[in-house]
Amino acid sequence: MPRSLARGDYRLILAIESASRADVWYRVLADRSTAALSCDCTAWIFNYDHRRCQHTEIASLLAQTPQAGVQRAAVNAASQTSPLIAAVQEQWPGLGGLWEIEEQQSRIGAHPYQFILVRLFPGNGGDPITGVAAFALMHQHPDAHLASRVAGWAGYAIAAEVARRGGFPLAGQLPEHFRVAQRGTSARQRGPQRVLPRIGLSDILRVGDQVNLGDGLRPTERAENTLRLFLGEMLYTQLAQQSFLDVSSARTPGCVYRLRRDPGHLRERRVRVFEGGRYTHDYCIVRGQDVPEADHYLTMFLQFLSDEQSALAVVRSHNIFGPNSDGPEPEHVPAVWAARPG
Repeated sequence: MPRSLARGDYRLILAIESASRADVWYRVLADRSTAALSCDCTAWIFNYDHRRCQHTEIASLLAQTPQAGVQRAAVNAASQTSPLIAAVQEQWPGLGGLWEIEEQQSRIGAHPYQFILVRLFPGNGGDPITGVAAFALMHQHPDAHLASRVAGWAGYAIAAEVARRGGFPLAGQLPEHFRVAQRGTSARQRGPQRVLPRIGLSDILRVGDQVNLGDGLRPTERAENTLRLFLGEMLYTQLAQQSFLDVSSARTPGCVYRLRRDPGHLRERRVRVFEGGRYTHDYCIVRGQDVPEADHYLTMFLQFLSDEQSALAVVRSHNIFGPNSDGPEPEHVPAVWAARPG
C-alpha cells in the first residue's frame, strides 16, 4: 500500500502526471470520513508538520471553483463525439448513463497542465460521479496515450464510486500510482497460500482495437487482470469461492440479481433472480460480441450497479427461464436485498 494510505476509506479525486517523469502518476485522495486530502508525492509524504503539496492545493482549488460558467448544452454536445469518452466507455463498457467531459489548461507550480474531467450521470439516478486526470503538457503525449490514461484514471474513479454506491465498498481499490510491469509468481507465492499478484494500471488498459500492446498480455489475461484489480483481493476471492456476487436492485425493493460466474471461465452463466428472498427465475444475458468472459462478467456487474434498466434491456420473454435452467446447483446462501447506500 502506498505510504500516504496508512488507513482509512479513500476516494480518488485527481490523478496528476509528474512534470519531470512522463507517465509517472500521483494520486490525490480524499478520506471519506474527514475529507482530508493526501498525495503520493514525496513533498506530501515527508511534510510532517503540515500535510500539503502543490497537488493537494490544486485539488482543493478545483473543488472550490464554481462551474456556473460551464454551458451544459455545449458540454453535452461535445461529449457525444469525444474520443476520450469513447475510450472510457471501451475500458469500462458496463458503466451506463449520461456522459460529459470538460477540458481546461492550468498550471501546477511552474508547469502547464491539461486537466480532463469526465462526469457520469448514472442511469440508476443519484448525484453525478467525476474522475479527473491532469497531464503535464511538456511531455506532448499522442492522442492514444491521453485516451488510455483518461480511461484508466478517470474511468477507474467513476467505476469505483459506482461500486461503492451499489453496496460494494471493497471494490475499486486504488491502482498503483507508478507505472508497473506485470509481475510473475514468486516461489513463496506458489501453492495454496499464494496471494494475488500486484496489478497496476498498465496491466489493464486497452487502446482501441489493438490486441497486442507490446507487454505480452493476451486479451483474456488483461480482462482477468481488470476484473481482479477492480474487485480487490477479498471480493475477487469471494467470487472465486462461491462463483457469484449478489447485486441488490436499485429500482425494485426486495429484488436481488445473483451474477454467477463459470468456475472454468469458459462460458456465461445465467443471472438468477430472487424476489423477497425466493429464487424465482433466470435471465439469459450473453455476450453480444467475442469478448473475454471476464470482460463480460465485469460489464454485467457494472451495468446492474450503474444502469439497471440498460442491463435488463436485452432481456425479452425468450431470455427468461425457470429456476435452475442452466445448472442444478442448489441455493444455500440467502439472497438479501439491501437499499443502496447512495
